[in-house]
Amino acid sequence: MKTLHLLIAILAAVVFTACSSNDEDAPATTSDITVILQLPEVANPIVKSATASIVDVNTMQQTAVDAPIVGGNRTVLQLKKNNLYSITVHATIEYEANGKTIEAEIMGQKENIQVTDNTLTIEMPMFFTEEQHEGENDNPHNGLLLAEIFCAGTSTPMGTYYYADKYFVIYNNTDKTIYADSLLLLESDFLTTMKEEYIPDIMSDYMAVSAIYMIPGSGHDHPIAPGGRMLLVDNALDHTRANPNSWDETLADFEWYDESTNPQFSDVDNPNVPNLERIYSKTQTMWSPHTQGFKSYAIATMKTDKMSFLIDYMYNYEAHIVGATGEGYITGMCFKMPNEWIVDAVNMSAQQDYQWIVTSPKLDRGFTFSSLFAFDDSRFNKSVRRKVISRVNDRAILMDTNNSTEDFEPRVTADPYHVF
Repeated sequence: MKTLHLLIAILAAVVFTACSSNDEDAPATTSDITVILQLPEVANPIVKSATASIVDVNTMQQTAVDAPIVGGNRTVLQLKKNNLYSITVHATIEYEANGKTIEAEIMGQKENIQVTDNTLTIEMPMFFTEEQHEGENDNPHNGLLLAEIFCAGTSTPMGTYYYADKYFVIYNNTDKTIYADSLLLLESDFLTTMKEEYIPDIMSDYMAVSAIYMIPGSGHDHPIAPGGRMLLVDNALDHTRANPNSWDETLADFEWYDESTNPQFSDVDNPNVPNLERIYSKTQTMWSPHTQGFKSYAIATMKTDKMSFLIDYMYNYEAHIVGATGEGYITGMCFKMPNEWIVDAVNMSAQQDYQWIVTSPKLDRGFTFSSLFAFDDSRFNKSVRRKVISRVNDRAILMDTNNSTEDFEPRVTADPYHVF
């Protein structure tokens, strides 16, 4: 009996030793993520408190945690390794201005962070969440919004697809008349369905754009009344003649017209509807907004002349591409639109193929969609449209939180003449 007790004791000790050894040698399952907050350029900023919202990209599970600040502008988060995350940080800061101490809210966002090592350090640009801290009220177009975007095209009774009737609706969300002269319509160069490492990374200060069209005018030629709208179309034609499922867009305010360099692809110009001024378009034929909704759109104020813009705001970049057969770098060229010129931005994507927003989160923190996935045939005849949050008499107030996920109704039945 004593021998049996001794044997059991020896075996227990061996098992305990083995377990202890395995626990010590087991690889770490979590990673310490140091987030360096790049604070706004103000005098003597102090972070008073911060919280982090962490989204597991694979499961879309969201977790909110406190984010204690160390060293003035750093917080450390513990995340499971071998996973993909998006992190949003909200913080309260104090800073000095005009001899006063001002308290303000700031936020920053990083998407698709691959966590594989025991430690990782990322830098996160932070932005004020309220416009008055940025001095943006000087922009004469503030209050104009992209209210509806239709980039998919329509289906025909024969089961084919028609792409000439795409449009944008601009809405005056204020109680004052705003003149749309020199307002720019922009399409992003980057795809929201393909996240790459672009060098140099300019997103904190600029939006990379590959299509730029401007509303002409001397400054007071094109008023939009409070609650008024402006319709910009691809072709200002009666499209019902070619497709009964479309609309008569001859009542549009403007159309964009391109002089194609390829005689096999020529644009149609309605002389009774004024043309937008083409500042730049990467295509050599005719610009058509991305039919699957893989790009993002914005409106901005042109603050220089066309020639100066094309000289001073060219953007040459390299992109790190990883493919099935290897990886490497490609080069590209487009133009960079200053974020401070941008009045409104809307990220679009396919719901199931979204990878990242292609604007600064200061401009837009989410995305909306007309496609569920790539090559989704159900996208036709569907647009994205802003929600109405209230009314002042008969004037609709549209939602504008700089988060297109919250601000827009995705996949609504398109209607260029929809009344909000």
